[in-house]
Amino acid sequence: MVYLTVCLPTRNRQAYCIKTIEAMAAADGDDFEVIVADNSDDPAPLADYFATTLKDSRFRLIPPVPAVLSMVDNWERALEEAQGRWISVIGDDDFIDTRVTGLIRRLEVLHRDVDAINWDCMIYQWPDNRPASTLASIPMSSGISVHPKQTLADRLFRWSEGKRRPSVGIGIYHGVVRKSLMQRIRASYGDRYFEHPVVDWDNTCKVVAQATRMVHCDRPFSVLGACLASNSAASHSREVMKQRLDTFERESKGGIDLVQPEFPFSLIDPGASVCLTIATLTAWFCRTYAIDLTGFGPNFASAAMDECKYCYTREEYDAKVSCFERGFALWEGGQWASLFKPAPFVAPKTVNELSGLSDDMLHIRETGIAPATPAEFYRFGENAIMPVEHLLAGTKVFAL
Repeated sequence: MVYLTVCLPTRNRQAYCIKTIEAMAAADGDDFEVIVADNSDDPAPLADYFATTLKDSRFRLIPPVPAVLSMVDNWERALEEAQGRWISVIGDDDFIDTRVTGLIRRLEVLHRDVDAINWDCMIYQWPDNRPASTLASIPMSSGISVHPKQTLADRLFRWSEGKRRPSVGIGIYHGVVRKSLMQRIRASYGDRYFEHPVVDWDNTCKVVAQATRMVHCDRPFSVLGACLASNSAASHSREVMKQRLDTFERESKGGIDLVQPEFPFSLIDPGASVCLTIATLTAWFCRTYAIDLTGFGPNFASAAMDECKYCYTREEYDAKVSCFERGFALWEGGQWASLFKPAPFVAPKTVNELSGLSDDMLHIRETGIAPATPAEFYRFGENAIMPVEHLLAGTKVFAL
């Protein structure tokens, strides 16, 4: 029986995807499988790699179909093929340590009703995605804790923290969800695993709403990689971001529209941000499924102000402020507009130049470091964190 399925959706980033597959294929064990859902324009690179190079029954390739699928539909078909008791999704430029199955088994013993588990992630920019100074990061803690469900719901649905992004993290993307929970989600939300184009946060909303018990591990088991072709890399250029958004909208046509009249903040505005993207998704989810939004208005005004603090240039700051101002003026008759009062712009003295430890996170300047892939960086980072075998064996580590 397959214990863990890792789904690897990919589109036109075959070289990165093959590197990720190679790294995962080097892992020992036969309790996991990897489903590669290829949505690329050219099927040959991955098809040839599977046919001539990769001889590993743990890996299965789903080839492209004649018409390009939306990201939602590509994730959907990957999940339909999953045979594991637990399921995870990562990007084609990421990495996951399949020894996470040991953590899952341990937590199933400690919490028999656990159905969603997440962990902190290492962060790494591929060498081709370093247009300026960049910092990789390694979480240094190793504790285990149970997520209070109501606290997560308040953070996610009502933005109770008033920060640029809800500190939730739970979900199938760089986490694991029990297959039975995913089946329950599918039965509860229109006979689909995923609906909204912001597919990772779509799942987060549904896991928070439906999970019985959610557990978090501070110790990282995966790496969020960002290559030059990634959406996160597009944030360095407004023109590239606009092109990516246009493509994303075009390929998502026929599904749920990113433009939501009830939440009239523009995602194609020059000042649009990840903060706004997540808020658009959570607002849609709560309206669609009748989840209490009490407090969301003033909390999101605080989150928007927090987002404006993270600007490197005056131009970026002005664009974000203008974007939020236009949205707040239109949203619910402008009743929250007066609460949006961002602090004046202050140019940062340094940008990604200071390495070191801060709040249990080790930041490392990427210029000149040896690791050339997320998998290599993970092995590099493991020298600074608790070994997996100690994490699984130490009773104090699991004290709640």
